[in-house]
Amino acid sequence: MRNHEVRFVDSKHYRGDCRRYHKRYPVVLPATLLYNENEGVVKVLDISMGGCKMIANNHCSPHSKISMTFYTPSEANTEELVTCSPIHALVVRSHHTSNDHYIINVDFRGALFHEHGIEQLIEIHKHQTHQ
Repeated sequence: MRNHEVRFVDSKHYRGDCRRYHKRYPVVLPATLLYNENEGVVKVLDISMGGCKMIANNHCSPHSKISMTFYTPSEANTEELVTCSPIHALVVRSHHTSNDHYIINVDFRGALFHEHGIEQLIEIHKHQTHQ
């Protein structure tokens, strides 16, 4: 008789082997972050229909509500960026890096509309990752 390994994780947040509902796509994108009435530019490192990971110069406390504005390429000129409608998000994690930046993970809140630009950015980068 063999004893089979039983996986046990002591965490109320653990949802099994698949932590995310939406596939994240690697990107390098600018976005604007509004947190506690302070606005700053961040670099988005990955994005999905459910959230994103970014690098920022300032800390955002976990469980904080933020607002993010993404930019999509203009249809007339792909070198130009069009400002999308702001989207609300909740900070899931924020940690300090050795080079004095912060890696921030957020979950988007509320309905996602075309005006937020998320779908368009995913479509652009989905095709780039498969080439």
